[in-house]
Amino acid sequence: MITHGFTMCTEVPFKDVIEAIAHSAFKTSDYPVILSFENHCSQKQQAKMAAHCRNIFGDMLLIDPLDGFPLEPNFPLPSPELLKRKIIVKNRKKHYHKKQIPAEQTKTPTTNPRTSRKQVSVDNSGGEEMSTSLTGTLPPAVEEVPPTPTATEKPPDGNVEDQGELEESDSSESDDDDEVPGLTEERLKQEKGTAGSEAEAGSEMSALVNYVQPVHFHSFEVSDKKGRAYEISSFVETQATNLLKEYPVEFVNYNKRQMSRIYPRGTRVDSSNFMPQIFWNAGCQLVALNFQTLDLAMQLNLGIFEYNCRSGYILKPDFMRRFDKHFDPFAESVVDGIVAGTVSVKVISGQFLSDKRVSTYVEVDMFGLPTDTHRKKFRSRTVQNNGINPVYDEPPFVFKKVVLPNLAVIRIGVYEETGKMIGHRVLYVQALRP
Repeated sequence: MITHGFTMCTEVPFKDVIEAIAHSAFKTSDYPVILSFENHCSQKQQAKMAAHCRNIFGDMLLIDPLDGFPLEPNFPLPSPELLKRKIIVKNRKKHYHKKQIPAEQTKTPTTNPRTSRKQVSVDNSGGEEMSTSLTGTLPPAVEEVPPTPTATEKPPDGNVEDQGELEESDSSESDDDDEVPGLTEERLKQEKGTAGSEAEAGSEMSALVNYVQPVHFHSFEVSDKKGRAYEISSFVETQATNLLKEYPVEFVNYNKRQMSRIYPRGTRVDSSNFMPQIFWNAGCQLVALNFQTLDLAMQLNLGIFEYNCRSGYILKPDFMRRFDKHFDPFAESVVDGIVAGTVSVKVISGQFLSDKRVSTYVEVDMFGLPTDTHRKKFRSRTVQNNGINPVYDEPPFVFKKVVLPNLAVIRIGVYEETGKMIGHRVLYVQALRP
């Protein structure tokens, strides 16, 4: 069953949801769909979940990595263009490793454990496998065995004796905590909600996980050394905000290589949302919001993703994808290679705003980089008792210097005199006609 944490909402059978996704996943767009599972099921139930995914999704389910994009360090993720009509599963992944055998117990010489290409160090923390880059110097630890065999399978070569004793690892075994400035362990656990208490990953579900493997976040430096583009870390909004304030450039560079997911804190019992713009400014790919609440944050989300034909994907600006470019999301000066712009909006009139005799006014806001964000700055006069065709005829509202038009949006809101919203529209600045 699928439910929503500890809230009093109706449970939905997992199979019903999977069938609905299979039916509608690509009706709007052919671009890939990522299913993020917060899994609290037993091993037996996880096996059923995996079977439903395989049987219902069929060829749409991406199980094996694409040619040219192996699950190895320093290889990029495939483009969404290459993953069209594919469903990708994000779920905790169980890894299989070989325990280190002391030298005195081995009779035959072995390769140097510090230089062998297939050896990694393992430190399971918060969910996931943690290892140094395969191309770097490695501590004497364990030999990596291809992940996710089922309980009855042998390792790929079928020779257990030659590989030593296998041990399983999963994120639930770790007691390490996220290293986040400004948040105590107890506070972080509370704000993560149920996401911090997932069940141990089953082998059947693990076999479905490839390009979106959730891992515990240690630091940007560690992630950079690992160079694993297929690993993703999830950050509760408060954790992400603190990291962004402390390491803005590092966060941007992290998102150039791999994906990050931001989700609402568990204490938002009213299903309200955080403002996603600051995380888009840093290049965060998966910013999860409460879709049931049409607040300002959700209005921005719907408006921005409408720009690209509601495909679910928007290409980040060039300087947020290239490693030879430097970008600070808190920059107040002109960004390298980008020409600052000026936006002028003239509010003329409204048509059929309400069938009642209401007094209305219009607000024009801009959201983008902090230096480009202007809220409640421009407001028209109030037209009294005319909801059919009010004429505002205001002088143009001018945003004189927009440092980064690529990330800026205009929001036009129409309100009753009491402050009740009648309607809104969100438009990408770069989509406006000159």
